[in-house]
Amino acid sequence: MNKSVKNLPTTISYFSTLIENDYIYVDKTKEIYELIEHGKNYILTRPRRFGKSLLLSTMEELFKGNKKLFEGLYIYDKWDWSQSYPILKIDMSGRSVESPEVFKKSLNYLVDKIAKKEDIELFGRTLKFKFGQLIKNMYKKYGKRIVILVDEYDYPITDNIENIEVAEANRKILTDFYQVLKSSNEYIEFIFLTGITKFVMTSIFSKLNNLDDITIDSRYSTICGFKDSDLEKHFSYYIEELSKREEVSYDETLKLIKEWYYGYSWDGENFLYNPIAILSTFFNKRFANYWFDTGIPYLFMDLVKSENIDLTMFTDSELRFYGNFPIWDLNNVNFITVLLQTGYLTIKEKTKSRIGKDKYLLGIANKEVKLHLFSYLISPYTHNNPNKLKRISSRFLKYLLNRDENKLSETVTSLIENVQYDSNPTNWKNYRSLFAGFFLGTGLDVLLEKSNSEGSIEYVLKVKDIYIIAGLKYDQNKTLYGLFDETWSQIAKNKYYQPYQNKNLIFLTIAINDSEDVKEVQCQIKTLEEIKKIKNNKV
Repeated sequence: MNKSVKNLPTTISYFSTLIENDYIYVDKTKEIYELIEHGKNYILTRPRRFGKSLLLSTMEELFKGNKKLFEGLYIYDKWDWSQSYPILKIDMSGRSVESPEVFKKSLNYLVDKIAKKEDIELFGRTLKFKFGQLIKNMYKKYGKRIVILVDEYDYPITDNIENIEVAEANRKILTDFYQVLKSSNEYIEFIFLTGITKFVMTSIFSKLNNLDDITIDSRYSTICGFKDSDLEKHFSYYIEELSKREEVSYDETLKLIKEWYYGYSWDGENFLYNPIAILSTFFNKRFANYWFDTGIPYLFMDLVKSENIDLTMFTDSELRFYGNFPIWDLNNVNFITVLLQTGYLTIKEKTKSRIGKDKYLLGIANKEVKLHLFSYLISPYTHNNPNKLKRISSRFLKYLLNRDENKLSETVTSLIENVQYDSNPTNWKNYRSLFAGFFLGTGLDVLLEKSNSEGSIEYVLKVKDIYIIAGLKYDQNKTLYGLFDETWSQIAKNKYYQPYQNKNLIFLTIAINDSEDVKEVQCQIKTLEEIKKIKNNKV
């Protein structure tokens, strides 16, 4: 590798290590400088692996006054380097949190460890008193107010999100712990907390009411993550190397990178790449799933299973919230809020609403998330694991584009063969939800989805320049060919193809006869010319 090319920091989140060992650092000091200039106490939530730890490490070195590390960066000639501050840094993700007893001991151990390092003697018995004593005595020792940096403030809760009893007990411990920050305000210069989720503020920070939540503040929306302009500025060598490996042009490689990893936003105006996805792609020289599994996808599966969530919501453009960023309530977990706060949904657009609050349109950020999210979401429906569903999705798209009806029928059969029989006549709604998620996870764009109470569903799908009018027909009593006749006639009668008839267009019908004794599945593919010949429910 060219010696002038800086290294990729794929596993490094310490600012000093990046700078001293010539790793790439995407400058965030402009945002940090403006943050510190305009306030004192902040909380920022972002998904996992989005650069929060590096952000805190950068702040730590800045407040320590390590001027040499910032040479060449935005803040270098703007910061008062004659000033330095004592730092109290806490990483909650390093605590043992499997039970409230273990968590409390771990937090006590951390406070004692910091006190020992600072040569401070603590006399309190309770965790809350000892933490307050530590802050006060650090202030007395240095004669300066201290800077408090907390990474993953919510980890003791989110790591137990599937065990509400433990999560709630840990929340109570955190509430007592963080309340010390307000009573110690006179000894504190600056507070910055990061986390993944935004819980009901009264449940954790009920008495710490002076935190500025900058999660969807446009001024700081790019404080974590890589901007589009960062790619060629810092990674042009690695883009060129990836283009050679992929055997496509440099410009085409940029398009592929954007398609796979771009699109995260917390204000609907500024869009970003996830750092770990970009760094890992360049390091491995191939496109793959690098970020998705860093979240908590199995919680989604449990929610889908327990709440009977209709995945056709993702074919709608009306996933929205108004005003403040939605909060996560442990006792009433909202599916969309979970997806948004953990990064599987993102803010696509912001507009002013008539009710005086900003209106935010939500959507899936990019190909990486789309290809993997729906495999997890439809897993409870199909009783197949997500990895098997990804393979089924790949085969489905291949056979559809090759117009191989037999292989396509076999693939759909493997998709739903474990779906349990349900004599309820509304069972078709489960298939409706399942196939909406399946189409999206296969990489198809769902442009239109219509349904009716007779168990007939029509989709308009798109992949590359190909449009697919897809019908799904489910019944427990009719023959497959009877179902085909009905669906083709419906598609012809409703003329869903009219807006697309000048496009590269194909038609697909999936017929399912699902009864207690048998499950039959068959697919048929037709051309526009064949559809137009349909009369009286016959081709």
